[in-house]
Amino acid sequence: MKPRSIVVFASTLALSAAMSAGAATLVTYMENPDALNSSLSGTQVFDFNDLAVGLNTDVNWSGVGSFDRLYVKSPDRYGGATDAANPNGSRYSVQGAGTSVSTATLSLDSPSAYFGMWWSAGDPSNILSFYYQNELVAQYTTASLLSVLPDSYDGNPKNRSLNPNEPYAFVNFYGDETTLWDEIQFSNVSRSGFESDNYTTRVEAWDPLVDGELSGVPVALLEGATQTVVNETDIAGTTWAEAPPPGLDLVPGAPAPPITLLALFGAVALARGMTSKRTRTDACSPCP
Repeated sequence: MKPRSIVVFASTLALSAAMSAGAATLVTYMENPDALNSSLSGTQVFDFNDLAVGLNTDVNWSGVGSFDRLYVKSPDRYGGATDAANPNGSRYSVQGAGTSVSTATLSLDSPSAYFGMWWSAGDPSNILSFYYQNELVAQYTTASLLSVLPDSYDGNPKNRSLNPNEPYAFVNFYGDETTLWDEIQFSNVSRSGFESDNYTTRVEAWDPLVDGELSGVPVALLEGATQTVVNETDIAGTTWAEAPPPGLDLVPGAPAPPITLLALFGAVALARGMTSKRTRTDACSPCP
């Protein structure tokens, strides 16, 4: 299957490949600022809690794939999702921030159409790249979120006074009926850090007849390395903004939506500025 489109929703959608000859991705953030996990069912989760603090190489994700290397940190204000066993936060992954890892690669055993993660202490230097058979499907820089996330996402959700100038949100990436990826790269391109936790994956694409109505707020349309910021107003009135009406088959893997819907979506996806509302200047100090 030749990948064309990805969709990143807070819990979301299948963007038709017919819109573009290139890779396209719609990005959203979870509607609940306190959400630390995906709302999609049938997924597998990797939480880093069983790994040693520091550098880990050749890390296996059973039944999913493997990481070439990971740098794991103990919970702090920048990252480490809380859960029942770790009410003060858990271990998490970081690229950059003075560590020995600037890029980590997840190689999947089976091409997949969904990925989610809890993105913490976000800054504009965080980059997520999706590949299929060594070809770039979509590249997502978190600067697109920084310009649109409301203040309710600012600060670590376990205590919003911790790192109050950076956002924390669970982000989901969904492929459409023609899109798969078999490799994901997590990179940071400055002295800051790309902190994340609760990696979540599923081979199957989102299916509205099984998974229910789309939830979340759209953030950006991606075509390869090009990002266009969008919002709910941009997609209002399209199929992507609501559950498919009875009898309308838009399940990923089914025939593409009518051209009128595609034209409507394309018309509202207008380019916008992606200037970050905040810039992070600190690195971890000291780093483990």
